[in-house]
Amino acid sequence: MAFNDNECKKDANNDNECKKDANFLFKLERHIKQYMFFWIILESAIIALLIIAIMVMLPLKQNVPYLVFFSNAESNFVRVEQGNLNIRSEEALLKSILASYVQKRESINRIDDEARYEDVRDQSSNKVWDTFRRIVIQENSIYQNKDVYREIHIINLSVLSKSVANVDFISITQNAKEKELKRYRATLKYDFKAQSISFESVPRNPTGFIVEDYALTEIFINDNSHKQEKSK
Repeated sequence: MAFNDNECKKDANNDNECKKDANFLFKLERHIKQYMFFWIILESAIIALLIIAIMVMLPLKQNVPYLVFFSNAESNFVRVEQGNLNIRSEEALLKSILASYVQKRESINRIDDEARYEDVRDQSSNKVWDTFRRIVIQENSIYQNKDVYREIHIINLSVLSKSVANVDFISITQNAKEKELKRYRATLKYDFKAQSISFESVPRNPTGFIVEDYALTEIFINDNSHKQEKSK
């Protein structure tokens, strides 16, 4: 059987084209696999970097101790502040702490006196506390007379400097027979000691407020409305 030379040549060309197509597909497949491999490596590297970044930023939610300042009879507000607050820069809060100290120290109600005096102790230097303690335990002092009660009403508070303040107040002293009203001025030299606050350990005096000196002056007002001062 005879074959046409042209047909033979045509069949040879088809074989070559088929071989070229197969090589092209093979190379294309190989390139695709290479690209996919590179993408997998790149994505893995990105994921690893993101994980490292998240670990560096952890904890995303941080638990920080806060101080809660409740209102009292003289300052009607409640504040929540971080434990590392600079109280000197917060005048309203500073005045509240100063007024609270004077009230705790000077009030006598025969109910929570001992608890308040412990707070006074925590917020006083050794010298200030020792002086106050001797006044309280002194025989025949107002603190030892169980029939005497004293209310304190703050009427004015002036912060003179970053460490000195004046607190003017009225005391209403009452016994079984009479009630006496007097006006006083307490001068406080104070400071704030650094405190370490955590959830495991909260000090009794978390603000670090300390009274280093305490002077009490009675203020008299005569009939001519002239003020006179007498040291107590």
